[in-house]
Amino acid sequence: MPTILSNESQTRNKAKKLISTTRSLLENNASKIKTNVAEIIRERLNQTQDALRDGDLRNLTARTEELQRLFDDHLSKFKKSGLRQNIESLIIAIALALFIRTFIVQPFKIPSGSMIPTLLIGDHLLVSKFIYGTKIPFTDKRILPLNNIKRGDIIVFTYPDYENDPSKKGVDYIKRVIGIPGDSIDVRGRNLYINGQEIPLKYLGDFLDKRSGLEYDEYEENLFGRKHLVMYLHGKESTEKGSYLPVARVPQGRVFVMGDNRDNSQDSRFWGYVPVENIAGRAFIIHWSWDWDSNGILDKVRWNRIFTIIH
Repeated sequence: MPTILSNESQTRNKAKKLISTTRSLLENNASKIKTNVAEIIRERLNQTQDALRDGDLRNLTARTEELQRLFDDHLSKFKKSGLRQNIESLIIAIALALFIRTFIVQPFKIPSGSMIPTLLIGDHLLVSKFIYGTKIPFTDKRILPLNNIKRGDIIVFTYPDYENDPSKKGVDYIKRVIGIPGDSIDVRGRNLYINGQEIPLKYLGDFLDKRSGLEYDEYEENLFGRKHLVMYLHGKESTEKGSYLPVARVPQGRVFVMGDNRDNSQDSRFWGYVPVENIAGRAFIIHWSWDWDSNGILDKVRWNRIFTIIH
């Protein structure tokens, strides 16, 4: 009994697959098949479909064989080989991946400690490529922006001052936007001043960078209502101004960026403004995080940081 049921099931499945494939190839290649041949194939299709519905196994087997012969003689040449299907699937997958990376999201891995405590070395991020507008390929023009660049945004961009350091041409950086076009910026001690207004700092406590062994003072910085974490080296009361502070006015088409690890960040204080066309997008989520310095194997994944929204 199991063998009989198995044979019947196999015959029915074979008939269903053949009917589906034959109908699809016939419809897609109708103009390439002679009219009288197409009519014969449709007739055999209907007969096989009726036999499948009636449940007569012997009749179904005969009709399937007849349809298979017609298929082999007239339609098999239109069927894609397995290799061709695999190649086409691969091409589509690559094209889709390139489209997503170019226009939708870009992965980014944190390589340094300049954004601690917000972002840690080993964090893997996703960057929204369309939030500031979709960039037209081979141009600097953006269309359909969802948001303007705002103070407090964490952005990924290509290094802007590569003329003075060619080794960094095309290298991606990640920093926080501090100043937008028209802003005046200064630092006095540890406090930012934007357009003459002191940006509040709220002391939170000590922060130990286990990687370097250095101690920091951790603060909550309130950047016009956008709160985020920053830290300063313990015992160092004034952070570096670099060559670009104070800024009388951020130029149009540029932004001023800084790392949240204010005493361990090469940023706009030292190499200047970031042109808007250099910006790839805004970082919005941590999707994975490695802690390679951890001793335990299970502890090498920072589980508590996975799928964390970036502020």
